[in-house]
Amino acid sequence: MSLQQIERLVPRLEALLSDLEKCRVPVEDQLWAIAAISEWLQLSVDTVSRSVVTRPGFPRPVQPVPGTLARRRWFAGEVIRWARQNRGKLPARRAGRLRRQPS
Repeated sequence: MSLQQIERLVPRLEALLSDLEKCRVPVEDQLWAIAAISEWLQLSVDTVSRSVVTRPGFPRPVQPVPGTLARRRWFAGEVIRWARQNRGKLPARRAGRLRRQPS
């Protein structure tokens, strides 16, 4: 590929990136599964499942599809607001233990 071809591609790539950024869903409106919540809180998936999302006052989940196997989701903005309001009450991360990563 010649330098001239690359120079012609750069503006097109910049325009594509700009279009992609406009389509990005703001964090406030994203739906998070338990794995995303655990990553954001830096806690294990198990801890979040058992000790965080079950707390009184934790945001109500959204279940995008009906059925018992459907996974619950939470609006990220609601989770973030809740975590900030309850920062002193969150489970502590265990020192020296590695978190189990979601599969």
